[in-house]
Amino acid sequence: MSARGFRFGVCLIDESPSRQDWIDKCRRAEDLGYDVILAPDHLNLAAPMTSVLLAAEATRRPRVGTYVVNSCFTTPVLLAREIATLDRFVEGRLDVGLGTGYVEWEFTRAGVPFGTPGSRVDALEHLTVALDAALREENSGVLQRPRPPFLLGGHGNRVLKLAAAHADIISFVSASYRPEYQRMVVATREQMRERTAFARAAAGERAGKLEFNILSKVTLLSTSRESALSQVRRFGPHLSDDQIIDAPVISVGSPASIAEQHERNREELGITYITVMEASMESFGTVIPLLS
Repeated sequence: MSARGFRFGVCLIDESPSRQDWIDKCRRAEDLGYDVILAPDHLNLAAPMTSVLLAAEATRRPRVGTYVVNSCFTTPVLLAREIATLDRFVEGRLDVGLGTGYVEWEFTRAGVPFGTPGSRVDALEHLTVALDAALREENSGVLQRPRPPFLLGGHGNRVLKLAAAHADIISFVSASYRPEYQRMVVATREQMRERTAFARAAAGERAGKLEFNILSKVTLLSTSRESALSQVRRFGPHLSDDQIIDAPVISVGSPASIAEQHERNREELGITYITVMEASMESFGTVIPLLS
């Protein structure tokens, strides 16, 4: 389906890293072959923009970026200034990930109304459209033209439509909240086929220019199906064993079999950009050479 080559990102998570700790992790990610080093935006973690700047200083090859800025915690004017400055300081290696935010206590602590899922998507839409326009202005100060790449992540129709219209990278969160389990549960392969097809149709003539990303939940190197299932069952308690193992964001098996899974994801879903969480950085690092 996609002729794009693979790209690999890692989202580094640390509550209070020392400068050297952060540098060491970023350099390890570069050594393992990751193409993008990302910082999340949560109040209990290190500040994202500062973390992104240090990641760029510590490395040479990878791009750097946010996964993802909470759109409810800023304004287009303030964020445009941050991005323009950061894009210059990292010499055009910046990707900008934007999202709605979803952790209620963070909103309470920040003094921002939590609102509803719909109101948070409204905020993301307002920020994305206004930020896009601001950064495209001739005097915006960005180094990359027309602006740094935007990544928008989500699963529902509104966010995917927004991403299809304004983003360069659509990140499929591939999970939805199930109140009976009080947690996010992963999407099956069949559901992901529908989601990627939906986004592609919404993008229309832009579809061929978009890059599809997934945020992988776990990479588990294992030769035991039973052992692996016991460790990933929490991601889909309502799913069959086969559905969990086959979910695009769950990677279980040998490095070779996991590489085959991602080749299948590219062929069937058009997904070529794979982001893993820091906990899977080393294990997925053994897969990268088989996909490069």
